[in-house]
Amino acid sequence: MSSRNWNQSTAALKIRLQQAVDAGRPLWARPWIAPTAWTSGQTIQVGEVRKNSATPAQWYIAAAQGGVCGAIEPTQTNGSAVWDGTANTSVLWTHLGSSADWDNVDDPAAPTLTATGSTSVPAGYVSFNPWANRQLLTVRGAYLTQHVGSGTGIALYTFDSKSGTTVAGGSGIAFMSDATGISFQVPASVQGIRVYVDGRPVTMSNIGPNQGGWYYHTIAFGKRKERLWEVFFGKDTAAIYNIAIPSNAQIWPAPSVVPLVGAFIGDSYLQGSGYGPFLDGNTLSGHVGRLIGIDNMWRFGTGGTGLLNPGSGPFYTYRERLPQVLAQSPNVILVQGSTNDASYTQAQVNTEALALLDAIRAATTAPVFWFGPAPLSGGYSSIQIVDTAIATAVAARPNSNIFYKSLVTSVPPVFIGSHNNTNFTAFSTIGEYIGGDNVHPVDKGTMYLARRMASAYANEMLPLVA
Repeated sequence: MSSRNWNQSTAALKIRLQQAVDAGRPLWARPWIAPTAWTSGQTIQVGEVRKNSATPAQWYIAAAQGGVCGAIEPTQTNGSAVWDGTANTSVLWTHLGSSADWDNVDDPAAPTLTATGSTSVPAGYVSFNPWANRQLLTVRGAYLTQHVGSGTGIALYTFDSKSGTTVAGGSGIAFMSDATGISFQVPASVQGIRVYVDGRPVTMSNIGPNQGGWYYHTIAFGKRKERLWEVFFGKDTAAIYNIAIPSNAQIWPAPSVVPLVGAFIGDSYLQGSGYGPFLDGNTLSGHVGRLIGIDNMWRFGTGGTGLLNPGSGPFYTYRERLPQVLAQSPNVILVQGSTNDASYTQAQVNTEALALLDAIRAATTAPVFWFGPAPLSGGYSSIQIVDTAIATAVAARPNSNIFYKSLVTSVPPVFIGSHNNTNFTAFSTIGEYIGGDNVHPVDKGTMYLARRMASAYANEMLPLVA
C-alpha cells in the first residue's frame, strides 16, 4: 500500500480537525467492573472509588488516607472533601458522580482483575518488555525513557517546567492486542495506572495504587479477541515496569483515527493540584483531546504559572515554554488561563499575550485556541481584567487563525455562583465542581470543564478556522 501524503494547507487541516472531532470519544463510559460498596474498616488507597448506599448510588474517590475507612459513609454531592471518620486517621473522599442502574453492576462480559501480589510473571504469560518493544506502543503526549533500574520498564515525560526539571505524565500509551488478557507490572509507591479496554475503563479505581512491591495486575477476558488497550497514568508519575502477555499473543501499535498532534499550555488546571484529579488520566488536556479526537495531546502545564507569573520555581512562563511546544510540531495549539496573572495590570497582561501570539505565529501556522481564566469567586474583578486583556490581544490579531473563548463571559459562565450569577440567579455550580480551596476543580469538575471547552472548540471556534 502506498504512503499517503497529507496536504498541510490550513483548509486541509481544518477538514482533518473536523474529522477528528467526529472521531472523539466520551469521557464517562461504563466500567467493565463496577465500584464496590464503601465499607467501614476497609483499607483504602488514594485513587480508589467506592459507592455509597444511597439510591441512586453516589460514587466517591479517595483523596487521602490515614488508615482505614471510618464509621461515617460519605454522602456529600458538592466539591468538598470529607473524612469518613476522624481526620487523618480515616479516609478523605470527594464526590465523583451519581451512578446509573447499568453502570452500578459489573458488565456480564467483564474481565477478571487479579492483583497477584508477586513480582513474578504470571503463569501462562511471558514478558513483553515494553522498553525493548517500544516501537509497538503508541505513545500519546509524551516521550519515553527507560525506567531507572529496570531493563524492561518505561517512564513517560512531557517537558521541562524549568531548566533541569522534567514533568512526568502525558496522555498515556495505547496498543492493540489479540491476547486473552494482559498483565501489568506496576511500580511500587506510585498512584497506579488506569486501563481502558475498547474505550471503557476496566475499573473506575486506579489499579495498583501505592502498593508495597512491584506487583503484576492481570486483566483477563478469557477469550481471544482483538482489543484496544489504553493505559493512563497519574498527574505526578507515569511508569510501567513490565507488561506480560500469553505466549501465543501479540501487540501492535494503535494509531488514532485522524493522527494529529496537539499542545496544551496552561497552569495547575492542566498539571493538577492537591484537590484533584485523583483518577489516573483525568487531566484537563487529556480529556479535551479525547473529546475532540486528538489523542496525542501534549500537556505543558505548571501550577502557579501564567503569561507573566513564574510561580514559586521560578518556572518557565507560557512564552518561555514555547520552544518545547514547537519541538513537537503541533497541528493545533491550545492555551488555558491564567488566574495566576491576576496580580498584574491589564496592560502588562495584554502586552505579554501579544508577545506570545506573535512568537507562535512567527514559528508555525497551527491554529491557536485560547480558553481564558476560570471565573472564580476569589479576586473575581482581577480575573475579569486578565480576561479582558487576553481577549483584547486576540482581537488585535485578526485573520490569524487565533481564537479566544472567555470562560467569564460564556453564557452561562463556566463556573457560576453569587459573584457572577446576576443573569442566572437560579444557577450555582462553583460549589459543585470546585474544591475546598475555591480555586481548583475536583475530578468531576475537571470532566465538566473539559466538556465545556470541547463544545466551544467544536461549535464556536473550529468553524472559524480559515
